[in-house]
Amino acid sequence: MICHNSVGYDAQIKDLLIKSAFNMDKKEIDAWIKYQYDPQHMFCFWQDDKITSCLQVTKRTMMFLDRQMRVSVIGMAATLPDYRQRKQFSNLLDAAISQATYNDLLTITYTNMPKLFEAKSFQHISNTKEYWIGAPLCRSGNPYHVKQKAENLYTLYFQFMQYFDGSILLSEDEFNNLIQFHKSLKKSIVTMVNEDKQPKGFAIYSTKDNQAHVEVLVYFDSQAIQDLLSYLSINNEVTSILISESERFDKLFPLHFPRTDKKLMVRLNNYKLFDKFSNTNVRNAKTAYELLEKPTWNHFQ
Repeated sequence: MICHNSVGYDAQIKDLLIKSAFNMDKKEIDAWIKYQYDPQHMFCFWQDDKITSCLQVTKRTMMFLDRQMRVSVIGMAATLPDYRQRKQFSNLLDAAISQATYNDLLTITYTNMPKLFEAKSFQHISNTKEYWIGAPLCRSGNPYHVKQKAENLYTLYFQFMQYFDGSILLSEDEFNNLIQFHKSLKKSIVTMVNEDKQPKGFAIYSTKDNQAHVEVLVYFDSQAIQDLLSYLSINNEVTSILISESERFDKLFPLHFPRTDKKLMVRLNNYKLFDKFSNTNVRNAKTAYELLEKPTWNHFQ
C-alpha cells in the first residue's frame, strides 16, 4: 500500500534511513531529519505493517524562460534491504509523478542511476562534473581574499542565479534552511572578496584526510575560484569541486579532465499546461530545455 505522506511516522522514517541509507551516518541522518525532512511530501510504501520504502518530493520554484513555475524535486529515497528488488521505488515514483502531473510542470532529479528514471519518461538534460585538483596547481590566487564568515550569502546567491535559467531559485527561508543543514554537519562556509573587500562569491566545503571537497561554489569571476583554491591548498593536498556542465573550468585547468558525477534528469509532466505557460509547442523536457538561452545550475536545492 502507498501512502502520500508520513505524518506521525517520523520515528519509522528515521529507523528506515538508519537501516538502508548506507551512504549516510547517524549524524547526517539526524541533520537531514531536522532540516530537510518533510512528512507532508514523503511517499511511503507499507508492507508487513511497517514502512519499507520512502521517497521524498520537495516543492520548489524554478526560473524557466525568466518566469517562475513550480516543480517537484525528487530527493531522498530508501528501501529496507530485505524489501529491495520488489519495484517499491518504482511504485513510489509513479505515485509522485501522478500527483505532480496536476500541480507541477516539471519533475527533476540528480541521479547516478538514470535508467530508473528513463523508464518513467525522464530525459537526460545535463551532467554534474567533478574536478580533482592537486595543491601545486592551486596556488595562483590570494588566500587572504578568503574570509571565514557567512554573511549576506543569500544576496550573493540571488545575484549569481540571474546568470542561469531552467534552474531552482530558492526563497531566502529555503536558502537559510539549507545553510543551517550544512552548518549542522560542521561544513565550512567561506566568502571570497576582492581588493576592496567586496564579496565576490562563497563556498561550502568539507575536509577529510587532507582533502577538501567543495560542494557549493558561487562566484562572479575566475579570480574568486583561484583565491578559494589557494586558500584550500594551504592545508589540503587535493581539492575536489562539483560544477555544472556549462561551467568552463577547462579554461582554468586545460590539462584536467573532470569525471561525470550525476545526471540531471527532467520529466515534462503536462505538455498542454507547459505550452500555455511558455507559449510554445513542446512535447518533452529535452525540447523544453532547448528553448533556454542561459545555462542551468541546480547544485543547491
